[in-house]
Amino acid sequence: MPEPMESTVSAGRPYGGLPPAERVAARRARFIEAGLNLFGTQGFRGATVRGICQEAGLTDRYFYESFDSLEALLLAVYRQLMDALRLGLQQVLPERPDVAPEGLTQVARLAYGVWFDVVRDPRAARVVLVEVLGLSATVDAEYEAAMGEFTRLTTAPLVAANQAGTLSAAQLELLGRALTGAAVYAARWWVASGYALSREDAVEACVLMATGSVAALAAPAIKKRAR
Repeated sequence: MPEPMESTVSAGRPYGGLPPAERVAARRARFIEAGLNLFGTQGFRGATVRGICQEAGLTDRYFYESFDSLEALLLAVYRQLMDALRLGLQQVLPERPDVAPEGLTQVARLAYGVWFDVVRDPRAARVVLVEVLGLSATVDAEYEAAMGEFTRLTTAPLVAANQAGTLSAAQLELLGRALTGAAVYAARWWVASGYALSREDAVEACVLMATGSVAALAAPAIKKRAR
């Protein structure tokens, strides 16, 4: 339940034991959580500033203190979710990609596990898989930048496996984007199905796809060394 609406207080003095900058940050965090709740349930187009303020338990004065529009709030929610995904991947991905079958399988399992953990929350899933699509050029650019970043992470083991030069750089980019898109589509189906599969089964399907691609690329190099 939202807390009672905060009244306006002086922005320059400590209040409630917190200095002004920390109060602003705390209010911003409450709006982001409110945005996740509403965008992730009723959708961006069904949300209003008034509704967000009611959900956060704050007045619209404080909304405009941190955001100039609902779209700006949506971007903040999206960035927070992508930051969580990024941090999770940083914790499981090695600095140098390993294309040995056992090592690659384990890393892929951990990495896809991070992704499916994010979309296991239906609110987060709706934001990252639905609400940020086709909204505006600004939001599209943010989405494309995120997908490009995660494509580069996906492509790293492919580049390492491509020792025989089987694929060109452009082909590797396309394959990386195909794998990234497949993981996104798999997550969309998983959520739409009401999470019909277990998280582990969903992860394993993506692991098989990714490790199969790497193994196919590595095979020519392995055969070449064996001659």
